[in-house]
This record gives sequence, structure tokens and C-alpha cells, in this order.
Amino acid sequence: MRQRFFRVAVTALVLSVVALSNQGLAQESPDACLLFTEADASALFQESVSPGVARAAITPAGGSCRYTYAKDGGVFGMSLTYCTDDSIAEEGIFDSAADVMMRQLRARKNSAHASTLLKIMPDLGDEAFWDGTSLWMRKGGHLVLLKPSPQLVGSFANMEAADAALEERSRGLAVQAAEILLPRLP
Repeated sequence: MRQRFFRVAVTALVLSVVALSNQGLAQESPDACLLFTEADASALFQESVSPGVARAAITPAGGSCRYTYAKDGGVFGMSLTYCTDDSIAEEGIFDSAADVMMRQLRARKNSAHASTLLKIMPDLGDEAFWDGTSLWMRKGGHLVLLKPSPQLVGSFANMEAADAALEERSRGLAVQAAEILLPRLP
């Protein structure tokens, strides 16, 4: 009887500690859906989008938000991840937003394939780059990743042309979104 009580008490204590620590992390995650709102996403895509779905993000740590819309049998939208120096350092993999950017940029420059997709994006925060699918942007101790998944309409000579057009449209939307949220970053 005593052993059973002891096991139940220890289990309850462990579960309480885990729940409290997870709650603390969730409260400290930056809210990406407040940084870039449903109205912002609707204006960007010129479509009515779903309410943002917020989640905790990892590597780099922070908060993410996803907006979607359905059209012509497909689902399109954008994911946004917002990280701060505090959320990144708390995760323990990177030291800061600047550290994340430095390592990501270096990794892409040193990759034969990734370096061909890399585009440095001047005039967006302190530093920014496009990696072929996402825009990485840092302003001070704040890091934002924007990954649009837009609808692409049109006819193309081949798949390479379609892929190039999709990347250009995605990059254009990411830059527009960055210009909207850049003034909102501290």
C-alpha cells in the first residue's frame, strides 16, 4: 500500500513538473499570428484565408503560424516562423538570431546545390536571404522565416519553367510579407 502511494505521488510530481515546464515554454514562444495577421495574409494572397494555426516551432525555437486557402482543388498559403534571441537561446542549439543566420548562410554557401538557390536580399532588416523556398530575415534579436506556398496559374514550356515561375512568385510574396511585418519588429 505504501509503495503504491509513493509511486502515485512520484508520478503526479513528475507529470506536474513536465506540464509546468511545457506551459512555461509555450507562454514564452513569440506569437507569429500576431506579427502577421489573418488580414495581412488575406491581403497578400487576395483571397480569404483560414484563421492562423499557431504552433511552437523548433530549430530555431519560437512560434509559427500557418494561413491557408483552398482554390481550384488545391490548398495554398504561407507558414511564418518568428523567433527571438531568448526563444532561440532557451532551446540550446543556437545562441541568438544572428547565430542562426550566420550558420544557415554558411551552410548554404558551402553546399553545391543550396548555393545555386541562395539569394542575398538587401534592404530587408539587418540581413536576409532567400534559400529557394523560404525567406530568412533578421532584425536585431528577431528572426522571421517566411515560406509561401502560392497557387501558380498558367502554362509553361516544361517543368523547369513552372518551377522557376513558382519560385519567383513565392519569393515575391515572401518579400511583400517581409515588408509588411518588418516595421512591426522591435
